[in-house]
Formats: sequence, C-alpha cells, structure tokens
Amino acid sequence: MILTIESVILGVNSPQNSAKSNSTLTPLEYRPFIFMGTAYAYPDEDEPSQGRVLVVECNCGSSGEAQMLRQVRQVADLPLMGGVYSIAPFYGGNILVTCGSDTILCQLSMSAPPQEKSGNQAELLLNHIGSGHHGHLISLFVKSLVNADKSLQKRHEKKQRAIVGDLMRSISLVEYYPKHQVIEEVASDFNSNFCTEVVMLTDNIFMGSEGHNNLFVLQYNSNAATEQARIRLDTVGQYHLGENVNKMIGGSLVMPSNNASSSLGAALSGDMLSDKPPLAGRNMIDITIGSQTLYGTVDGTIGSVLGLGGKTFAFMSALQRAMEAIVRPVGDLSHAHYRAWQQDQNKHRACGFVDGDWIETFLDLNRPTMERVVKEMNIDPRWNIRDNGKGFSGSNDNRHNLLDTSEGVGGDPSSGLPTARALSVEDVLGAVEELAMLH
Repeated sequence: MILTIESVILGVNSPQNSAKSNSTLTPLEYRPFIFMGTAYAYPDEDEPSQGRVLVVECNCGSSGEAQMLRQVRQVADLPLMGGVYSIAPFYGGNILVTCGSDTILCQLSMSAPPQEKSGNQAELLLNHIGSGHHGHLISLFVKSLVNADKSLQKRHEKKQRAIVGDLMRSISLVEYYPKHQVIEEVASDFNSNFCTEVVMLTDNIFMGSEGHNNLFVLQYNSNAATEQARIRLDTVGQYHLGENVNKMIGGSLVMPSNNASSSLGAALSGDMLSDKPPLAGRNMIDITIGSQTLYGTVDGTIGSVLGLGGKTFAFMSALQRAMEAIVRPVGDLSHAHYRAWQQDQNKHRACGFVDGDWIETFLDLNRPTMERVVKEMNIDPRWNIRDNGKGFSGSNDNRHNLLDTSEGVGGDPSSGLPTARALSVEDVLGAVEELAMLH
C-alpha cells in the first residue's frame, strides 16, 4: 500500500562528470525523482510492521529527430521496520522519512559503475544517515522549508530544522546536527492535538490541523529566558474551520502581486512596509502578507491561509469586530461562536486568525451598513497601531503606546487615548478589495 508520495529534485554525482573531472569536487547533476512510502498490510496487524521507500525516476531521452523515449523505472529502495507515513525533502539534498514512531534521514547516492560493463550503469543507493529521532506515538507527518526546487536545496542554513506531526502529541520541532549526524527534538507542543496535517510557515511559526476540524498555529521562541520556555511551542492562533483538512502546501492560486510583500520569512510576524504611495486625503492601509499556504479538505474545499503583517492583522481584526457588532448574520447565528475553538469539552474564542470569507462580505453590504461598520471601527482606535506582528491586547495598560498617531492627529479627551485620522468607507473598501485579489 502506498501511504505517501513526494516529488523531489536531488543532486547526484554523474558518472560522466566523475570521469571528466580531475578534481575530487564534481558538479552535481540535478534529477527529478519520485519517492513513495509504502507499507505491507497484513490482516492480523493493527499497525504495519514492514514498509519500504521506493525511488522512481522518469528518463527522457531523444531517439531519432522527432521521437522521444520516456522510461519510468525504479532506481532504489529502502526496506524499513514499519509503515512509511511521510517523506519530505531536506537540506543537503537529503530526505526525511517518518517510519512508525521514528524520524530518520536518508541520502540518495550513486555507486561506482561495474568495471566489466561499458557505459554508465551505476546504481543508486538509498541509505540511512546517522541516528534518527525516536519518541513519538505515530509520526504521521514531517515537513521542512525545503521544497522541490533545487535552488532551495542548495541553500545552506545554519539550522536544519523540520517539524513532525504526531497522531496524538501534536507538533514537535526537530533539528539535524551534521557534525554528529543526529536528529534531536528541540521543542514540542504540550497540548494533545490529533494532527491531520502540518506545515512550516517560517523558521519559527508552524500551523497544523486537528481531528476536531480546527486550525492551530504554534511559535518557537528560541530567545526565551528559561529552558522551560524554549522547549515549549507556544500556541499563538486557534480557529475553528469546520472541515477536516488533509493536505497543506505552500503556494497561491494567483500570480504574485507587486502591491504586497510576499517574503516567506515574514509570515505572521514582522512589520513589513508596502511601497504603495498614499492617496491624497486618505489613510494608507498597508496590506502586507508573508507566507501563503493552500489547504484541501475531505469535503473537497480548497482554501488559502495568508500570513499577515502586524498592522494588516490589526486593521482586519478591527473590521471583523465591527462587522460582528453591526451586521446581522443569517439566522442570527453568532460568527464568533461558530469560529470558536472546539475540542471535546474545551471551547474558547478564536485568536490569531481573521476570517477572510467574513471580511470580504463587506463588499456586498449596502452603503448605509458600510458607514455604520466604519463608524464602529473609528470608535475603537486599535485598527491603526504600531505593531511588529505580536498583536494587540486590549487589557494592556500601556496600549496607548501601540497606537500610531504619526499622521498628526490629536487625542480623545474623553478616553485619554490618542486617536488616528478617521476612516472612510473608501479606505475600508480599498483594503478589502486588495485583500480579495491576493487569493
């Protein structure tokens, strides 16, 4: 049974290059491979005890002037003691494999061609590297920031990290140390989440979906003061999606926009600046995004999750609160109640997420309702803050320090807090329309 499949571009030493080069450093030949994780399914086993990693290559060569030969063949395999649930490309042209409760690092290498044969008939070998990580119940998912693009695989990062999604123990952050050839766990989520899919948004921000149709976001704080804080992944976002997610992948369904920053490293953090010139007499609403992630559900839904810059998130959160206060939903169903995190007996308000579908219904409102929503936003000045992506807490005694009053606006005598320039309907319409074009 095939449990997982991954398309990866790996660099291998070409026999032609090895024969022509006089130096020990031969250029790598990048070739696409298909890695398949399999398991033997026996009726008397609850969990598979045997599996394999199969490596398949599609060779395309010219035969004649007009014909093309295409040959699909298996080039390597690696037997393992358990089912292979997930495969992910990793740094240095290697791959990470989860087998049962283990996470191991594998490398595809080329053996020397036989001396008695003419031509280059060297075989590819898939081998373990060093010592893997053990300690999960069932390691269902493994993800890294390396994708199928060979340009990222050639990048040498100081920290070679990946995340592992467990059946019950949520997400763990692991790191590979090349010097010692060992994979060790750096931090983990102490909550119990039945993971259905995980994805790395940045080096320290991770998102997962769990069996109760929720999404959650974790943050790794490597600069924490204590060791107890550094080994724990903090929950910074929770959201009830209402559908079971079974696939997440980085990417977007639209072409990149010149009006928004799309740096991968700025997802959910960082005060990114937009290069859009402000219009005369209008507030400049920075719509800045970081990571872009697509997800698919078992119901057939395709959705998008965008990492927002700090000021963008503050603005959209204020708009969402205003719409919840003004707009009457269908059947008087509470939007905040529906999107609240639900897990067994635990239920609390969503945090760290903005409902994009709900925000975009602002475009369908009539003019008087739009004006009421914008008036509600102007009452609460939290839409315009100086923020580096860590959000805004209404209970913070120093919340007036977060308000952005750089545009020459005085304070509100009744509240004691400074106020920004009042928003107009056109300001909000322009920001929502720009957000809608990003997906």
